[in-house]
Amino acid sequence: MKKITVLLFSIIALSFSQQQDTIEFYVSPNGNDSNIGTLNAPFKTIAYAKETIRKLSEHERQIDITVYLRDGTHTLDKTIVFELEDSGAEGTKITYSAYKDETPIISSGVKIKGWEKLKTYPKSLPEVAKGNVWVADMPEGMERFYTLFKGDKRLARTKKEGFDFKDIEYVAAKSMNVLHDKDRYLLRKLDLEGEEILKSWPNLEDIEVGFAPVPWTMNMLTLESVDEEKREAWTVLEANAPPAAKKSHTKPWVENVIDHLDTPGQWVLNTQERKIYYWPEEGEPSDNIIAPKLKEYFRIEGNIDYKGAIDIPTKNIAFKGITFQHGERDSWWKGHKGWGIQHDWDKFDRGNAMLRFRGAENCEVSECRFTNSGGSAIRLDLHAQNITIKNNMIDFVGHMGILLCGYGPGTKDVNKNNTITNNVIHHVGAVMKMGAAIFVWQSGSNIISNNLIHHVPRKAVGICGIRVPILQKREIDFDEGSKTIRWNEIDKAIAKEGTFWQKYTPFLHAKNNIVENNEVYRALEELADGSALNVSGAGEGNIMRNNFAHHITSHASGVMRTDDWQRGTTFENNIIYMANVSGIVHKGYNHIVNNIMVDCSSRESIRFASYPDEEADYGSKVQHNIFYESLYAIRYYNISYRASEGISKPEDCAVDTNIFYCAKNVEQAKKHIENKRKTGIEKNSITADPLFEDVANANFKLKPESPALKLGFKQIDMSKIGLKTAEFPKKYMKYNLQDVDGRKPNFHRNRAGQEIYDFW
Repeated sequence: MKKITVLLFSIIALSFSQQQDTIEFYVSPNGNDSNIGTLNAPFKTIAYAKETIRKLSEHERQIDITVYLRDGTHTLDKTIVFELEDSGAEGTKITYSAYKDETPIISSGVKIKGWEKLKTYPKSLPEVAKGNVWVADMPEGMERFYTLFKGDKRLARTKKEGFDFKDIEYVAAKSMNVLHDKDRYLLRKLDLEGEEILKSWPNLEDIEVGFAPVPWTMNMLTLESVDEEKREAWTVLEANAPPAAKKSHTKPWVENVIDHLDTPGQWVLNTQERKIYYWPEEGEPSDNIIAPKLKEYFRIEGNIDYKGAIDIPTKNIAFKGITFQHGERDSWWKGHKGWGIQHDWDKFDRGNAMLRFRGAENCEVSECRFTNSGGSAIRLDLHAQNITIKNNMIDFVGHMGILLCGYGPGTKDVNKNNTITNNVIHHVGAVMKMGAAIFVWQSGSNIISNNLIHHVPRKAVGICGIRVPILQKREIDFDEGSKTIRWNEIDKAIAKEGTFWQKYTPFLHAKNNIVENNEVYRALEELADGSALNVSGAGEGNIMRNNFAHHITSHASGVMRTDDWQRGTTFENNIIYMANVSGIVHKGYNHIVNNIMVDCSSRESIRFASYPDEEADYGSKVQHNIFYESLYAIRYYNISYRASEGISKPEDCAVDTNIFYCAKNVEQAKKHIENKRKTGIEKNSITADPLFEDVANANFKLKPESPALKLGFKQIDMSKIGLKTAEFPKKYMKYNLQDVDGRKPNFHRNRAGQEIYDFW
């Protein structure tokens, strides 16, 4: 029967190709894989459509092929892997697309059935919960899950703050991330103080402790043991820094304990009992409570050779108009595999995103939505080239929005030339707070443009490589990121002469990236020590230009920043507006040219600093910038010294032809210039009102008579900044109309004068 079906389909497909220069398949949740795949007789599964395409003749596969997904939920119980045999031919695409005016959903959700009201109460159940909690059995075949949904919304797992860790005595390694090898046990030990909320529960393997050991990252680790008398606990895995390494603004917490099931909407999982406990907000559970089965839905994967120089990528596959939801979050469970990347913001080569490219070229993701998942949305791992991600909505996902993660430092440079443009990304990192909207690690020559990014717990856009101290101290296992370094390649190719930077910069592949025309606000909402737009330990030639970053008012060290021996980065034509943090943090040899900084009210416009052991290299350009304050007196520059020979003072840079103005304190700007001229800089800088057209309404176009223009400042074309709403799917704009976290949306016009809703 199957042979006849395939033959019949091949005849139909050939007919399509002759008539339309395309082949079309159809897949519906109500279809059948015994059908022939037409509109009226669709397949049931995407996997079967994929396998059917493989069986087409060579002639048939020389034209475009489209698999149309019909309305409804397409449920996956295992990852669909698109391999070399699934590639489109050169000059063609195999596209998996929503059918016209329909919204197919890809989910791995399993409905929880058989809910009963809890009658026999566990001893530790809070009194307030009695009579309100329901219980159900875990679905057959599922061992553990960390996320639960009610329809398309993620439910809150029980969480309790209120304890802290004692400070410990240790000598930190220079990477500032982990201890020396002899002290690594301290990365698992929790010395407790404060409220006694950790206990030796019988199901410790289900219970996680969350904490930010340093301000820039977060750990979620399973408990191994708790000694209530000694007031100490141990986790099953090492944290990426001692739990009390630095006091953070976030308090430690514990999750998934029935003792803390005290609020409607919360749930607890007990794998020993194979029970789910849930306090529904509506009085009884809905019939749409869903547990996710998969972290990874689609993986486009070629032949990856870890040790060799050559990968063979899968090519020419596209996804259009599809909604991905109900993904599982990643876990740091005892049997986990995978190294961490820098600062453990994520795991290297890890299948924790709903859509993952791992050895792929010439692929496209457009007009899709990634939402309400415990994990990440999209990953481009290892070999990834000419991947276009455009016109998508990414919201309410647990970890990363989009991650580009190439090979570690070495000669293999194959993650590059990708385009991420015109996407709306907000409320990512909803579970793993170190998640960024867009994070680029060891990936170069990418274009990141015209994205609207807001409400993220850490970075909006981060470009990163390996911190140089790790390359300096190869004999010490500083952190997980050090395991990604391809030392054999470096040893063979490293230059014999030159400074340390000159020797190692060829192996830092996060270079020549362009980040332009993006609008960013409300970044660094929960974690700290970073910036909304950040370049750190990356290669040279990165450019951040024509971006509008505003309302950065929380835990950031700056709106834009270079860090970790960063060199060769240019910030130009950017507008920074309404920030209570530094406008730009400058470390290393980099250039700050033709930027506007307005109302950086509580800090300074530029903060100069240096990274430990950074090599001196003078001459960074700080020129043709406008520093403007409409409310208070302003610190234009501030110096933050570090133990380093690197650049740390304005007078070490080429600083000139800037314009300074403070509406409430005109004399302050004059004194600033006078003082700086004594040090040999700002010789041609001036103090004057730059004459913006309308500061109050964030219109920073300069009037024709502006003294800034006469000084050589180039007008910034604000019409190019932000989301191109004419190209963005109208069906997704409504999702910016929701009430989010109790905040009503504001209506405004973006920089191009287009109407848009958001949450300032």
